[in-house]
Amino acid sequence: MSLTPLLSPRSIAVIGASDTKSRIGGVPVDLLKRAGFEKLYPINPKSETVQGLAAYKYIEDVPEVVDLVIVAVSAEGTLDQLERAHALGVPAALVYASGYAETNEVEGLARQEALVAFAERTGMRVAGPNAMGNANFTGQIFTTFGQAFQPGEPSGNTALLTQSGNMCATVFRMARRAGVTFSHVINTGNEANVDFSDYLDHLADDPDTNCAVCYIEELRDGPKFLAAAAKFRAAGKLLAVYKVGASEKGAEATRSHTAALAGDSAAYDAAFAKAGVARAGELSALADLAYLHTLGEHIGGSNCAILSISGAAGAILSDALSLAGAEVPNFPDEVQKALDAQIPGHSMVSNPVDLTGNIVNSNDFLSECIRLALQPDDIDVVLLYLPGYFLTQSLEQIEKAAATTNKALIVIDSYAQADQARLAAAGIGYFDDFDRAARAIAAYGKWKALGDTHVSATVTTASWPAFPANRTALSETEGKEALAAFGVPVVHDALVQTAADARKAAGEVGFPLVAKLVSPDVAHKTEHGLIRLSIKDADAAVEAFEQMMAKARSMNVQIDGVTLEPMLQGGVEILTGVTRDPVFGWMLTVGLGGIFTELMKDVQHRLLPVDATGAERMLRGLKGFKLLDGYRGAPKADVAAAARAIAALGNAVLAGSDQLREVEVNPLLVLPEGKGAVAVDALVLLTEAVPGKVEEAV
Repeated sequence: MSLTPLLSPRSIAVIGASDTKSRIGGVPVDLLKRAGFEKLYPINPKSETVQGLAAYKYIEDVPEVVDLVIVAVSAEGTLDQLERAHALGVPAALVYASGYAETNEVEGLARQEALVAFAERTGMRVAGPNAMGNANFTGQIFTTFGQAFQPGEPSGNTALLTQSGNMCATVFRMARRAGVTFSHVINTGNEANVDFSDYLDHLADDPDTNCAVCYIEELRDGPKFLAAAAKFRAAGKLLAVYKVGASEKGAEATRSHTAALAGDSAAYDAAFAKAGVARAGELSALADLAYLHTLGEHIGGSNCAILSISGAAGAILSDALSLAGAEVPNFPDEVQKALDAQIPGHSMVSNPVDLTGNIVNSNDFLSECIRLALQPDDIDVVLLYLPGYFLTQSLEQIEKAAATTNKALIVIDSYAQADQARLAAAGIGYFDDFDRAARAIAAYGKWKALGDTHVSATVTTASWPAFPANRTALSETEGKEALAAFGVPVVHDALVQTAADARKAAGEVGFPLVAKLVSPDVAHKTEHGLIRLSIKDADAAVEAFEQMMAKARSMNVQIDGVTLEPMLQGGVEILTGVTRDPVFGWMLTVGLGGIFTELMKDVQHRLLPVDATGAERMLRGLKGFKLLDGYRGAPKADVAAAARAIAALGNAVLAGSDQLREVEVNPLLVLPEGKGAVAVDALVLLTEAVPGKVEEAV
């Protein structure tokens, strides 16, 4: 059902309306009155008037079926009021009361379950509970009890959507100081019925909104969020998100605040990358990104030219931009020569440019320098450090340059004395802080330069075998055989059950070889001495077989035998696996083997599907990618083959059933360029838990 009655109602009843303007039931009446909202019906059985308006004892007494009821009564009385409103045909309600699931107590959880059941049964769109309410600045409709949003504020085309009432007001004020104006401000509350992604989907279609900045604690429906984000991307609308809970402590605080898990931060990173979302690294960046979007048609990327009256400031900005992920490319020789002719002495002109004090001596000097800096095709933004007096003296030249270019000019005045209104009128950006400017430009430019992020799963005729009953995992040989059907290259091995078979197979496999116990109950064989490396002859193979079988029998696990496989020489080990995130679904992880994955946390994550091109980007995004790229004279690894194997693993998981829980290849050995990549070991975990199995423990 449409959210229009909730966000753009034509008539509103306030149940629990108060004559006191500062009370929760009084604030929305006051705001709506001052905004000139006409069809406003206060409900209060104890008063004949509320704030000068005729009051009604009950919702049934209102002379029309309103679009929206604001329920400003206690949690105990809310559901009865909703039932009565529904009986009249009211399509939407906003519930202020707390005391629901956010308490994480039995009574509050039961109240929220009852509210969810009511909404599902009736079809009424119920916002909240525990919601601060909303502000529609385009229509001057205020359904909030928050005092930060006042009638008369100018309307704009940015929407603010948050899961915290306080953060809603905080980000709003930050953005207003930057000159951002809003179409909507929305606080989602507990999202018992209308969730974050429902609002986002509505805003994607809203003609008055071309940008949404969001504070997220947790999402309840990952696929729905991705679909709404895709609509934003397709419409060219900015979707910027600050996600709290990236740290362990932050996630803990979020759980106690929202009564829901914050979700895996890596999965959110992967989801935002897939959806083309601009992720804000700090809360203030939401305001900065919204502000830059007002200049968005002029910003094609994050390659910056820096013109500064201070060499030190130019160096600081260069560092800040580079650390944030932006680029400060050197100018072509001809541009450098032209700049050198403009600037006396021996100042730096390669980028950044040290303008020196000459800026105050020539009427045309700065505009000519800006013109030259704008010439290279790889420059997206010209960043000008001109504090205080220097900006005042040169503003006309900057305005002249801005009028002749379709690229962005952004001024930094660390003295915070700039005439922001005049700069805005000329389409010139403004910051008073080096680092905030650098981070915002890098994040916005990265978002603006994104191409199509959609990847389709590869159609395959392969299928998984029937999963064995009463098992939590496949054995290694079963896992590798299943993955091989999907195109994952696997090492060839021989499975043996007797010492005599081990002696015979060892000679056929060749030396040196590796021996490993095969059991669906043992995920980590090394920890239990159930893998032997560098076996050089048949006697050693038999000895290894007998010792591992004895160890496995003592562990009381299922034994399928011992596998003998060639010990591959050379190459680089990587780990690749797929896990199921509870919010977003299947997530692919890639990392270099050994300490790089476990100790250094050098990993990349993406939501499936991922094709070979995407898999190669993941590999190249690793800090340790140099080990695959011929580090210190080593042969370059077959990165393309590794990428194909990783993509095949992802396709295999997508072709599986819900019984799959996790699939991992560790290691995937990437051989020298042209020689391929091969899965040496495979772990396939299943969802069905069986009492007595020891897969996790061993």
